[in-house]
Amino acid sequence: MIFGYMRISTQKEKQTTDRQRITLEEYAVDNNFKFDEIVDERITGTIKAEHRPVYNELKGKLRKDDILIITDIDRLGRDADDVIMEFKRLKTNGIRVIALDTPYLNEWEKIQDSSLYNMIADIFITLKAHIAQQEREKTVNRINQGLAVARAKGKQLGRPKAELPKDFIKEYSKFKEGVYGDMSAISFAKMLGIGRSTLYKYIKLYER
Repeated sequence: MIFGYMRISTQKEKQTTDRQRITLEEYAVDNNFKFDEIVDERITGTIKAEHRPVYNELKGKLRKDDILIITDIDRLGRDADDVIMEFKRLKTNGIRVIALDTPYLNEWEKIQDSSLYNMIADIFITLKAHIAQQEREKTVNRINQGLAVARAKGKQLGRPKAELPKDFIKEYSKFKEGVYGDMSAISFAKMLGIGRSTLYKYIKLYER
């Protein structure tokens, strides 16, 4: 079976999945196949794949040799590491992922050959991990350079005041109003991809 998955951020109220749906449907027409199902999810990109309700419901339907198509590879997870882990999980279960923005992973004919797909998937995982590592190192270097400049200018460095993430207030309001049912605080923290202590810290800031 062939499934499509679309995700948009809760932070962008006016954003819709129209662009993603059109892109997916055009790809289907170009390659002479029909989707068995296309699902969409509105959820912040800061939440890990394993805590996305609609996505996990879709994964429950996926079986070996099924195909999952997304417009952008980064829709698969919260960050590069999450994307890699989720991609590996799907590959291990025999699910083939087509990402329309990723070279070789977007070629319909090549994806049909299981041995060729596995080779492409392994190369993708290696490259994605390498790029993620490079980005982490660049970030650390930029931070260190910034700190060095600040120290050179005689600035006093310290821990900045904690601020609430933009999407927390909205999600916490839903939680308090019972939108998520009888979800516990621990489950709510997991859904947001944060620890319990961080959740309580955010709640204190929210109440202040």
